[in-house]
Order: sequence, then C-alpha cells, then structure tokens
Amino acid sequence: MKVKVIPVLEDNYMYLVIEELTREAVAVDVAVPKRLLEIVGREGVSLTAVLTTHHHWDHARGNPELARLRPGLAVLGADERIFSLTRRLAHGEELRFGAIHVRCLLTPGHTSGHMSYFLWEDDCPDPPALFSGDALLVAGCGSCLEGSAQQMYQSLAELGTLPPETKVFCGHEHTLSNLEFAQKVEPCNVHVRAKLSWAKARPLPGGGGRASGALRQAPMMTRACGHSRRGTRTMCPRCPRLWARSASTTPSCGWREYGRCIGTLRKASGGLVEG
Repeated sequence: MKVKVIPVLEDNYMYLVIEELTREAVAVDVAVPKRLLEIVGREGVSLTAVLTTHHHWDHARGNPELARLRPGLAVLGADERIFSLTRRLAHGEELRFGAIHVRCLLTPGHTSGHMSYFLWEDDCPDPPALFSGDALLVAGCGSCLEGSAQQMYQSLAELGTLPPETKVFCGHEHTLSNLEFAQKVEPCNVHVRAKLSWAKARPLPGGGGRASGALRQAPMMTRACGHSRRGTRTMCPRCPRLWARSASTTPSCGWREYGRCIGTLRKASGGLVEG
C-alpha cells in the first residue's frame, strides 16, 4: 500500500492510496480534482473510489467535478451533505479495494457525520494507515462544530485503540501551531518539547508539519511521544487536572464543566487548535 500525500489549498491534505499489485487507487478528501488527476496519471493507476471524511468544502468540494470527469466513480462517506455522494457508509462497515481493507469508523465531534478510515493489507510489512480528516490532527483535533466535547473525546478514544504502529494521515497541516500552543499550556511537558523540536527541524509540505505519524501530543488529547503507546489523557484547563483514560471516560470535573473549559481554551488560543 502506497500513500501519496498531496498538499492543497492553504493547509489541507488530500491523499491517493495505491494498491501496488493491481494498481487500483482510492482518493481521500478531494479538494482539488485536477491536481489529483495529474498524480493519478503520473502514477499510472486506476481511480475507483473517493473516501470523504466529512462534508466541509475544503474536504469535499472537488467531488462534483471529479465525478463529472470520471463517470461511475464511487463517492463514499457517512454524511448525506457530502457533495456527489453515491453511497452512505455506516460505522464498522468494511470495504475492499484490491488487497486493501478499509474499516469505516464514525468519529463525530467536528461534524455529526465525520468518518475516519482505517486501511491495511493482510500479510504486508507496511503499517496500517488511518485517514482521520479533522477528527485527529498532529498534536491536536478539530473544533467541535456539530458535536460535544464528550463526543469528540469518545471519538479520539476509539482511534486510540488502533494498533500503536498505525500511521495517521490527517486533514490539515497544523503541526507547528498545535505544538507551540501545547507548549504554552504544558511548558514542562518534555514530550511536547521534543516533538516541537522534531517538527521545526523538518521542512515538510503544507506549512511545516507532518501529515503521517502517530498521535503524539495535544493540549487536550495527548499520547506520549515515542514508538510505544502510553495511553491518552485529557486536561481540563480551568481546574488543571490530568486524568488517565481508564474504564471511566468521565473527567473528574464533569462533562458540563469540561465543555466550558474547552470553549474557554479554544477562545484564548486564537484558533490555534481549530480544524
């Protein structure tokens, strides 16, 4: 399984996933169709489907033109508001494109119909891949535009159960700004400091971060840096307490208070962690 990372617009990513034996390809979040088709032609692959994480224009606006240029193309997603949708997907549904398996994971919070896609190949040395749209960014998450803090937490907690070697391909390049904000929130966090140094040292596409890489640091949803997964934790900025993910998924301050805290934190951040 080969993933082509395609920076578009101001800080978006769209992706082309290629099954290397059959040369079948699937696109994720098509915002600029002509740019995608240039790469499809250069790679010599057959584009068979589009996976759309959510209906926002910067993730789905290219679907109508792409469908016009490629009649019969399957446009898949979980939200009926997605442009040119041909089939609505359900949570837990599995798809197959050549040797590539796709598990559909409903991850509401940013939008009510946000779907993330977990892809893998059997008997393949390549790690599995997660296309998380605006549910999960590097060191952050998207804003809760249509959901609650509880929904967002539960979505991220579910993504946190995926294999620790999973590569995450997110929808936006906000790595540096997310980590800079995280460092302001947790100035003594050595993992945030290390990841920020890592991000600054790499001239990466789309504004200086990295699209692929496991979930590491975020001021609200945090996984420790390194190759091993050490668990997810959430911070309430008003009562500053960190609580570990366990059998209980309720913060000690309660969801209503936690939601108010998160709103205050986002407002104070000037939008640094918005998706």
